[in-house]
Amino acid sequence: MVCDPDVCPNCQYIGEGDSWCDVTQEIVLADWEPTEHYMGPGCPYRRPKKKRKKGGKPNGKERLS
Repeated sequence: MVCDPDVCPNCQYIGEGDSWCDVTQEIVLADWEPTEHYMGPGCPYRRPKKKRKKGGKPNGKERLS
């Protein structure tokens, strides 16, 4: 999902290419360009970071000696 005032129910177009997020209470688009708050913490459409497996355990693809 992309931050889009036409799609996101939390994004409100406020004019001149700017959009306000009701959830984060920040301007997320300024002159149609993403701001530092674009899809930031608290955005319901932000993808969670994937947890990386820590090494040491074989995953079936390595050869065991």
